[in-house]
Amino acid sequence: MPTETVDHDDVNTPVERLEVKDSVQRKLFMLSGNECAWPDCRQVLVPSEGGWFGHIAHIRAAKAGGPRFDQTMTNNQRRDFDNLLLLCAKHHRLIDDGETAHRYSREDLEEIKRRHEGRFARALDDLGRAEEQYVDHTASITAVHCSTLRAVYGDDFFSEDELLTEVARFNRVADHLATATRAARQLLCLVVESDSRIGLAEAARRSRLARGEVVDLVDELRRLHLAEFDPTPADELEPGQVRGRIATLDRAYTNPIFDGLPFWEHLRTLGPDIFKKLIIDLDFSVLDSTPAEAAERPGPDGDRAAAAPEEGR
Repeated sequence: MPTETVDHDDVNTPVERLEVKDSVQRKLFMLSGNECAWPDCRQVLVPSEGGWFGHIAHIRAAKAGGPRFDQTMTNNQRRDFDNLLLLCAKHHRLIDDGETAHRYSREDLEEIKRRHEGRFARALDDLGRAEEQYVDHTASITAVHCSTLRAVYGDDFFSEDELLTEVARFNRVADHLATATRAARQLLCLVVESDSRIGLAEAARRSRLARGEVVDLVDELRRLHLAEFDPTPADELEPGQVRGRIATLDRAYTNPIFDGLPFWEHLRTLGPDIFKKLIIDLDFSVLDSTPAEAAERPGPDGDRAAAAPEEGR
């Protein structure tokens, strides 16, 4: 027999606790500022060491008999963004525990939500506008290709055919970098310059971004096979490595962009500004000059060095 469809938008449908949609969870986190919403609580929800300490709390309970349950709501309304609050474990327990829940009315919790999320709502709007600008402009972003790689290998390192193959490999990386947002490229440049020994907290501080913004940019870099949070357990890290560090992916054997070959390390000898010119400015033609000439090459605004990642987006 065919299964009867349940209408969770009908107030007469039996009460059922539904899973919170992924889109709603993402919005809750973006408007949380990576902090518990409780007034004066500064519990970080995603610490630099890793892990997740956020609890999605219902303002009006998801099940009958729960705190502040409202029988006039539908099941979908109970799991909607407006009925949810992102808290730490302590304050989630405080508003739902049988001995303390009566102290916190629906109106109290709605006001807590409004005040906390309101602090970050403008940032979310700005992010939406930035994404629209990115869609408008990415088609016009192109990398400047290299042709001789003289700064990297000199004049007689490769045969003519080998050089053409290597030039094509470098230009393929350049074109791929052009698909990333400038903010993501700035973060990647910071990671490469730090030899992948940089954690979330330091990256946020040096880029002048919120930790949540850095997490979003790392997710973009991960999807593009450029960088990710290193999953290596703390007891397996090498000396000097940071737990939960942001690591480049050029050495990964399965990487379709770099073919598992270390890319950034052997370019480090070309000077302190080489990564800004390659990653941020997308100017791979600097690799056709001698190291001294490459260091003197001006950036796109006429400066000798491109804007540093620390200046933010």
